[in-house]
Amino acid sequence: MHAHTAGKAISIFLLLKAHVCMQLPVSTSPIYFASVGFFQHRNLSRKGRNFSHGAAALVAKKELDHSQKGRLVRFVMPPEKINIQAKNIDAAAEEILGVLEDTNKGNLIYFKAWQGFGASAVLNLVAQRLKSSTRQNKFDKVIHVDCSVWKSMRALQKEIAEALELPQSVMTIFERCDEDDDFSGIDEGSRGVIADIRVKICRKLLNSRFVLIFHNGSSRYIDFYECGVPAIPLLGNKVLWTWHGRFRISLVLEDEEKKKMKTQTDVRLSASPEFEVAEVFDLLRELLHEEALEVARCTRIVQSDDMSHKKVMECLIYRTLIPTDLKTHAPNYWICDGIIQGQDNASAWEIGNSLHRNMSLYWSFEYNEVTAPALQVSDDLLVNRWNFTTHEQLVKDNTRVLPPQVTSFFLSEDEPPTNTTSILPVRMFQHSQGSKLRVLHLSHCTFSFASPPFVPCVQLRLLHLDQCTNITDDDEHPSHNENVSCFRKLWVLDLRYTDWYWLLSEKMKRVMVELRELNVEGVKHRSINDLCGGRPSLVILRVTAEDPVPTENEDTNNHSQFPNMGSTNSLTTSGFINDVLPPSLESFSFINKAATSAKISNISFRGCSRLKNILLRGNLGSLEELDLSGTAVKTLDLREVEAPNLDRLILLGCEKLCAILWPQGNKRALVLDVLRINTIRSGLPSQANSKEKINEASSATRSSSTLPVVATQPDIFSCNWYIAVRDARLLRSLDPLKRKFSGPYIFMEINSSPRSRVDVDDSQVAKGIRSLQHPDHYLYARDVVFQGHLQSGAGNEGTISWIWVCPPRPTPRAQHWYVHLQDEQKMKQRLLQQEQSSIEGISTIASRTDALYVHHNSSITCIPCAQDSTWYYLRWGRVERCPNLCSVFATPQVRDGQTTFGSLSMFWVSQLVKACYIWNWSEVAQPGSRSFKDLAFLHLDCCPRLIHVLPLSEHMDTLPSLETLEIVYCGDLKEVFPLDPKRQEKQETIKFPNLRRIHLYQLSTLQSICGSRMSAPNLETVKIRGCWGLRRLPAISRRTTKRPKVDCEKDWWDNLEWDGVDANHDPSFYEPSHSRYYKKPHLPRGTVLR
Repeated sequence: MHAHTAGKAISIFLLLKAHVCMQLPVSTSPIYFASVGFFQHRNLSRKGRNFSHGAAALVAKKELDHSQKGRLVRFVMPPEKINIQAKNIDAAAEEILGVLEDTNKGNLIYFKAWQGFGASAVLNLVAQRLKSSTRQNKFDKVIHVDCSVWKSMRALQKEIAEALELPQSVMTIFERCDEDDDFSGIDEGSRGVIADIRVKICRKLLNSRFVLIFHNGSSRYIDFYECGVPAIPLLGNKVLWTWHGRFRISLVLEDEEKKKMKTQTDVRLSASPEFEVAEVFDLLRELLHEEALEVARCTRIVQSDDMSHKKVMECLIYRTLIPTDLKTHAPNYWICDGIIQGQDNASAWEIGNSLHRNMSLYWSFEYNEVTAPALQVSDDLLVNRWNFTTHEQLVKDNTRVLPPQVTSFFLSEDEPPTNTTSILPVRMFQHSQGSKLRVLHLSHCTFSFASPPFVPCVQLRLLHLDQCTNITDDDEHPSHNENVSCFRKLWVLDLRYTDWYWLLSEKMKRVMVELRELNVEGVKHRSINDLCGGRPSLVILRVTAEDPVPTENEDTNNHSQFPNMGSTNSLTTSGFINDVLPPSLESFSFINKAATSAKISNISFRGCSRLKNILLRGNLGSLEELDLSGTAVKTLDLREVEAPNLDRLILLGCEKLCAILWPQGNKRALVLDVLRINTIRSGLPSQANSKEKINEASSATRSSSTLPVVATQPDIFSCNWYIAVRDARLLRSLDPLKRKFSGPYIFMEINSSPRSRVDVDDSQVAKGIRSLQHPDHYLYARDVVFQGHLQSGAGNEGTISWIWVCPPRPTPRAQHWYVHLQDEQKMKQRLLQQEQSSIEGISTIASRTDALYVHHNSSITCIPCAQDSTWYYLRWGRVERCPNLCSVFATPQVRDGQTTFGSLSMFWVSQLVKACYIWNWSEVAQPGSRSFKDLAFLHLDCCPRLIHVLPLSEHMDTLPSLETLEIVYCGDLKEVFPLDPKRQEKQETIKFPNLRRIHLYQLSTLQSICGSRMSAPNLETVKIRGCWGLRRLPAISRRTTKRPKVDCEKDWWDNLEWDGVDANHDPSFYEPSHSRYYKKPHLPRGTVLR
């Protein structure tokens, strides 16, 4: 390629890559760049041909020949295979460094190491040496990303962002998006990359030469363009990656992923040196040792390297030996056997679970005297510590006695299964009184339940009984005088298809005081009370029900092998049955595999404050109520539950709840009539406390606009649909219940939590407004008012004591909804603004809201609702003390002439110091003629920046039902009901047929109420103070014999303009009165007493 052509290609590529690649689908980028003619030389080198590795899995190249000049031809070249001759990790790292620095090699390099062994250790060493200050590095940046424990593409993108040290403002985007996905119910593994961060990563790397070292723990080929990494060969960038590490030797890959790997990888590196036999074992020991140390470091095993390696290898061998269906429970066996123990602040259970996550699940091997030296563990583990045997082997064993040094004993069914059981020898555990036996796993065996042979095993930590039967047919069990000390130290009890009911008796509950985990499967005729009641230390409870396994002379139709709830039909805690579920419970699962319905009508986890994980699956056709109040559940997943009769779902005090995933399709519960959710941290107030608040409110008669609306009145708690959430996004989970919003009463309340709210009580409002007196603190010089005078002057004539009390909200009924949104301190302002993430959850509810109360909210800038919301059903609204509210309602994006706020009858606004508008319309879409047709009461106070209240659109002739208009302390208000320009020019008279009361107080810039002229034929009362710019009163009707009373300043009255008797607008039609106290010396206009 000529230098000019190459330079041009690079320039175009850099420009397009920063813009086009972010807009085109990832899979199109390679084809696109090829099509614009970057490479037009037929002898294109391998370096140039794979300039992109997009998800298209094709490498495009333009071939020019005599017959097909200019035609785009696609072809795929297999990756170059390189076998390095390294015989140890150090040598392999040096050879790979040479390949990375070789500019003639491709840029995507896959490393398999020694048949999968040692890959992770080699990549770690390569990254370490590239970052070393003593090495001359040809790369500007070294990005080392270890995703051996795969989570998601987003987690990978976050690792890259952290490696690039992107600013904290960028990293918080991950937290915000993860939180948003929590509320959408998206599991961690399904979370994709973030487009904005993709652009930032690309810009960070585009002008640098970098190498990316990547440990791929997934089962898919990763296209780094998805994350924003521009792996461009022309810039000399390299990607070194592997699928192996942490004992991940064998891979389970889909054919499509294999194809991507072969077609989009330039170089395949593997280590295949010629070995002597001794060298093979030395290398294998080194590789396994490094793999084990890496796992140990990720697992927080704080010991010397030799001990850490030994523990990891023992755990790996143990998991290989146990049955396949138990491998997911391997941590229980490691801990109970004593391999894993607690260290520092980490418990044994935390370390064991972490070890299991960091260790590959796919590698299995033979452990014997031949492989033991390579594994660097003792070859007597199977002889002295662990004993794995089958029934056939047990029969052939002449001694039939377990050695005292054994810590784990497994008796499993024969392979292949013979459907036979053997009798457990009575003397098998005769040495166990002084033995170390801690794990006992018995499968398909028979012994006496009255006198089990393992009773002397006093060190037992784990007991697993699978399809074990009693040697007799009676229900005998050890007598009270018999020693049951073998059960006292149990941590894990696993009971499967073994009808040994005595183990679940009240006596054994008192014996197994340390029991941490209980797994029950296929146990007949047992109550949940038997399983968990009286077990204060229980952390994990798993219950699985299945169709009965037929036995001789047994009618399977008479039994169901799942817990029968008996007469109580209830799985519950205090309040129904005394402390059935222990407060220490963290995980609960109930799986019904049976064809028949589980006989459970009520499940309650109330009081289980540590409960995080709940799994319910299968036929729960009898379930009527599910109560998770007070739990720590984050996502309630009901997708696999068949509960057609679920009528009540209670989630009070669930502070961490983010999403509810409902049953799918025909499994969905359609009869739900009661839904109560509360995630607000302060919890629910008591009934008594609510009554106290009501009494206080009722005593504050004829007060100012600070009269509280009690949102926690008892009638609220009588609502079947009670939703109180700290984040509006939780309302997304209610979307499947849309049909429940088909016409009920919805009372929506929005405020801040007490910890985060800006306390704007009377004294603080007064203090804040009083600061406006000082010239240095003026926001508006004309807004010199004092909220304190609202109270102090209440007994004087002419003061504000006549402000109307806010009308009470409508009383809800049981079938109505109460929705309370309370934003916490950590909640950003964006969450209650017009952002899609929040609107999705609230739009449906807002469209059916009948009563709205927004108060004491420090973050809200606009009441959240969908842009096309008409608020048609809203009848009662109150908004107050929201210091950052700029516009009460967003400008609706509705059709021109569409009815909005068609049912609103009362609206009260108070103390919105930043609000400029209550309602505002766009020029192209204005409300229809029936908008605000029911508005009868309108009150506003202490909104100093308010410009106008409610513009009358070209379709709205008037407000036909308005009776009371009251506005106090709105210094910037120029016009209450402005008209559209065309109507304003005509100077037509706007008629308010039902307007009876006008109360205006300290509106220093007010020019008019509505247009140049208005009439109110039924006007009764006018009270005005401090409105010196207002020059006209409404015209009235002469038909009425009672003249409207006007309480105002005499100076103001004397300066009014009149149209004359013929226009029904003359001073003689009114009855004015002037306060004796309104005029004081040295008081400027705009003060309270003026």
